[in-house]
Amino acid sequence: MRERDASSGYTLVRWVGLAMGLPALIAVALLGKDTLMVVERINEDAIKRETVALERGLKLLGELNASEVLSQATRSEAFRNVVLANRQDWMRANFGSDALSSEGVQQLVIVDPDGRAVFSSADNAAPPPEQVAGLLAAAARPMERARELYRSARASGKGFGARLPGAMTDGIYVNDIVEIDGYPAMVTVSPFTPSSENQATPHEPTLLLGVQPMTDRLLDRLETLSHVAGLRHVTDPEAAHKHPIKDSEGRVVTHVTWDFSPPGYAILRAALPAIALSLGLIALMTLLAAFTIRRMTRRLAESEQTAVYASRHDTATGLANRGWFMRVFADLLAPDEGRDATYVVLLIDCDYFKSVNDTLGHAAGDAVLSAIAERLKGLGRQITIAARLGGDEFAVVTTPLARTDDAALHVRDIEDALTASVLFEGYVVMVSVSIGAAVIETPSTLSIDTWLARADMALYRAKRDGRGCARFYDITADSGERPLPPGSRTRNPADGRLKITSEHAA
Repeated sequence: MRERDASSGYTLVRWVGLAMGLPALIAVALLGKDTLMVVERINEDAIKRETVALERGLKLLGELNASEVLSQATRSEAFRNVVLANRQDWMRANFGSDALSSEGVQQLVIVDPDGRAVFSSADNAAPPPEQVAGLLAAAARPMERARELYRSARASGKGFGARLPGAMTDGIYVNDIVEIDGYPAMVTVSPFTPSSENQATPHEPTLLLGVQPMTDRLLDRLETLSHVAGLRHVTDPEAAHKHPIKDSEGRVVTHVTWDFSPPGYAILRAALPAIALSLGLIALMTLLAAFTIRRMTRRLAESEQTAVYASRHDTATGLANRGWFMRVFADLLAPDEGRDATYVVLLIDCDYFKSVNDTLGHAAGDAVLSAIAERLKGLGRQITIAARLGGDEFAVVTTPLARTDDAALHVRDIEDALTASVLFEGYVVMVSVSIGAAVIETPSTLSIDTWLARADMALYRAKRDGRGCARFYDITADSGERPLPPGSRTRNPADGRLKITSEHAA
């Protein structure tokens, strides 16, 4: 029967190791998760800051564009020559493309009170109606708001010399983002206003319309003002960091994106050596703990296996002891479905063992016992379990027999193996054994003591028949025998002694 290797100490240490390692792994996982959350939060905050900076830059760009328009629309000379006199030559000289500064990227269009374009810097004259129709249609809302501001200022009775409170450079203007012919543009509308209250003001204003297409050049200016790098138009709906550019009514006109370097990942890369060192220390500590636990586990397992082995085996011979033999024997006899088998139980007594001890000493007797034990171990395929019951007495249970008739052959093989001579310090010790055997049909309702008693009765008969032989239990021959229990049998002093021959004499 195989010995179970289950070790409660090994299981305990394994659970201790798991209890130490699992929290560490969970802590590392939570730390990684929290780190990623912090990194993403830093990136989100950075995107929000750059978005706010972009909106602020867009507003500043609109104010700069408006200042260029207001610088033209609030001059008294412009009011006289454009609104009152409608002088085309003056307009070409002062609003034409040649008059614009190198920084100017606006197209200037003058719209009369009836809504007709009377001048365009692109053409340096009155533009064809079909060329400016789309522009006027796209700028209709900001132009109407500029007219309303003009009417409010005129209706207030304060004149235009005082200007409107809060208006940039004390002027009236409207900024907006529109789409012209499918392209986004920033428009600024300002009415021509007199600089003195003494000048007569028309009921409807003449408007100066500034148009700046949102080209790469304009985006470069916006990039400078907002400090957001890499601004560009984007049409891909899946683009990262996409920001909508809306008109005054909240409608999206276009989208822009920019080069975004996530600061969270930069911080993470900077902190990566420290994090790697920390994780390395944790891993090292975990490995050391695992190594220590493994070593403790091995030691505990070996200690427990040693203890289990010692509790089941005879110290002198390494065979099973009486307790383990009785347990295995009991398992064989117990009912077990599908395990019907035939075994032979043998009780073996070493003949004339006392003579060996008296003649050559106890060391020679130990050598004989060890030789018998090794020979029984060498019969592993024929033996289920072999035990030393005490002194020079052994017990054996064979492996299951294919046929009942094979019992005698198994016993003969065991007897032949045990009776070979033993060499001890130049002496050849001839070994003789007496064997009592009983054939068992399992499962059996008879007790262990009954089967051992039967084998002992057969052993008693073998010794009575002259020793050095094997006898099977026979109910007729052994019914009247009253053998002593194993371990307490006495011998007849008249019996012969174990034959000892000098190796040199032989």
